[in-house]
Amino acid sequence: MKFKIKDLYTREKVYQLVYEDESLKLPKGGNWATGYVVEGEELFAFINLGVAGRTGHDWPNQYNDIARELIWFGKTNTHSNQPVIKKLLDGEIKFHAFGRWNNKNTRFAYLGAGKVSSFTDNVDVNGSNAIRILFQLHDEIADSDTGRAVQEVSTQYNSGYAKILVNRYERDPYLREQCLEANGFKCAVCEFDFLSIYGELGRDFCHVHHIHPLSEGGTELNIDPIRDLIPICPNCHAMLHRKSPALKPNELIDIIKQQ
Repeated sequence: MKFKIKDLYTREKVYQLVYEDESLKLPKGGNWATGYVVEGEELFAFINLGVAGRTGHDWPNQYNDIARELIWFGKTNTHSNQPVIKKLLDGEIKFHAFGRWNNKNTRFAYLGAGKVSSFTDNVDVNGSNAIRILFQLHDEIADSDTGRAVQEVSTQYNSGYAKILVNRYERDPYLREQCLEANGFKCAVCEFDFLSIYGELGRDFCHVHHIHPLSEGGTELNIDPIRDLIPICPNCHAMLHRKSPALKPNELIDIIKQQ
């Protein structure tokens, strides 16, 4: 099974992919409803970042998208001598990280597979003890698709290909999630709706575009995902970047209206 970096998955979808059966329903209760579950030689961690879990546990997990590092806390009273944790530290179990920044969201962004860099036992967290592990994350499918800094996305149109430079914050799962949750998945320029055209295949899919690129004086600091990012279809995304400097969304809307 392969998970794609930054794609969103419910626990049930992960469960179905593990067992390669899309008809399966997630078992009620049990480890699949907790912070992590082990299936065979793989551990699937469902991680709350910056928010408490639905059970009230508030672990200070941290994710750095640029460094591709994750600080993850095990369950209460976990330590390095427990069989599962020991196998994880020894590299005998593969670690998959899924993160969310809103505990009301049932979908988690896949952050990557993790290699243990270091760990600390008996860390006090709100009066409870747990192991803290630092992971270096990587993409199982292709390391070049992790979006560490800048990624080139090629979109075809009639006269050839446009290369779109996508800034890191346009691929940051937290900012993308906030933008798309607030603005929806319909293109802000041409109003193309992937769900209405492609059905379930197009559900929850859309590019995200930063209105003020770094090359034009934009900054990574204090990005407002609702004000500064917009949902946009690949075609309009390509058209915006066909000019240098890139067109503003309103300029492209005016061009469409003139046709």
